[in-house]
Amino acid sequence: MSDSGLRAHGIVLLWLFGLQFVAGMVLNLFVKLTTHHPGTVSGDYFSRSWASLVWALSGGGGWTLVVHAGIAVILFLGALALFLRSFGRRGRGWRWASGLVAFFTLGALFNGLSFLDFNEDFSSMIMASCWLVAVSLVTFALVRSRKQVATMHL
Repeated sequence: MSDSGLRAHGIVLLWLFGLQFVAGMVLNLFVKLTTHHPGTVSGDYFSRSWASLVWALSGGGGWTLVVHAGIAVILFLGALALFLRSFGRRGRGWRWASGLVAFFTLGALFNGLSFLDFNEDFSSMIMASCWLVAVSLVTFALVRSRKQVATMHL
């Protein structure tokens, strides 16, 4: 796998993270989510979160939540794909960074679902913090790989 392919994948992820930020801000500022939906019923965390995800993607919380939840799922799958693609490359810079990006993107997704399940602001803060760490790691990997590409051409 060429470094340029991983860089392009990382750039697409950054654009998606940016769209996710905008969708999250619109959702936070202009949409009042109901506190009663299938994910708020009793049950273990994973069954509640699965019910919340299905409810969010089905349009039960409005189109803004559909967009935000949909991008979250796409981001996690994209981050996981970047991590798996990085194994075709010899350098370790993309491997560890993309693995952490996938981990923190999953953390953001789970805490977004926790916010839907329990309506706790703390979950929203953790979701945003995980988002920030994931974006920082993608940016770090892109900057680091750019430096390696530049030195290879000298």
